[in-house]
Amino acid sequence: MKAGKGLRGTARRASLLPARYGLTPDKLRTRIRAMTADLSRWEATPTVPVTANALDRHPEIAGDLVGCDSAIHGYRHVRYAGLSEAAQSHDLDLASRAFRNHQVPVQGFRAPYLAADATTRALLKSRGFAYDSSSPSMALPTDHPAAGEIVRLAEARYGDVPSGPARPTLEGGLVELPVALPDDEILIDGLGIDNEEGLGRIFQAMLRPALDAGALLVLQIHPERFHLCSKAIEGVLRSATDGGAWIAPLSEIASHVRASPSGWPAGHAMALAVTGDLDAVSLLDFARRVWEG
Repeated sequence: MKAGKGLRGTARRASLLPARYGLTPDKLRTRIRAMTADLSRWEATPTVPVTANALDRHPEIAGDLVGCDSAIHGYRHVRYAGLSEAAQSHDLDLASRAFRNHQVPVQGFRAPYLAADATTRALLKSRGFAYDSSSPSMALPTDHPAAGEIVRLAEARYGDVPSGPARPTLEGGLVELPVALPDDEILIDGLGIDNEEGLGRIFQAMLRPALDAGALLVLQIHPERFHLCSKAIEGVLRSATDGGAWIAPLSEIASHVRASPSGWPAGHAMALAVTGDLDAVSLLDFARRVWEG
C-alpha cells in the first residue's frame, strides 16, 4: 500500500499554496501558457494531465491547453488505488465526459497521487485508453549525494519505488509510461530546492543513466511551478537533444510503443517527455476539495 504524505507534509504543502495559485484562475492560466511557450522553443509539447472537475469549473482553460497534450487526471483528485471498481469507473467516466464536453482530446491517464491499481488499468483498457502514466520510478542514481533524502520523501508519498532507468511496457493494448522521480514536489516542496543551478544538477543526473540505457525519462513539473524550473528544464532538453534523445509528448510515445515495442524512432538514443499535472486552477479549488472530502 502506498504511503500518504503525512500530516506535517500536508501542512507544509498547504502553506505553500498561495505562492502557486491565486484566488482566480489568472495566475495558473498565465503559467500554462508560459510553460507551453518555453517548451515550444525546443519543439517540445508538454503532456498535462488535468483533474476534470477543474475543467468543468474553469472551462476557459480549455483554450490554454490547445498547445498541450492533455490527459485525464481523474474527475476528482482522489486516489484510485483501493477504490471499488464501481467508484473508479464512475470517476473515470465523469472525467471522460467532461473532456468530451469541453472538446479537449485525450488519449491517456495519470492517477492522482500516482495511486492506481490493477482495477484502474483494467478500466483503462476497457475504455480504450492508449496509455497510463501512474507508475513512479526513481530516476536519480542511488550514489547521488541527495539520493537518500529523496528516496525517503518518495517512499513517504508513494511507498516502495523501483529504481533505475525506466522503460515503457505494453499489456493488453495499454502502454505504461512510468513517471520519473524526483518530481518538482519532492525537490521544491520537500527539499526546498528552488534555484536553477540546484534543480539543473538533479535533472542532469537523472538524464545521464536514461541516455546510457536508451530508456524513457518522463519528467513531472506542475505547470504552476514551471517558472521555477524553466532554466533547468532548458538545460536538460539541450543535453538530451545533444545526446540524440527523442523529445515527445506521452501520446506520441505511446503510439510509437504500440506500433513498435522495442527501440525509438529514427535511431534516437532515448525518449524524454515533459509532463505537468494540473490538479487545480485556483485556491478555491483546494477549498472545494477539502469540503467534498
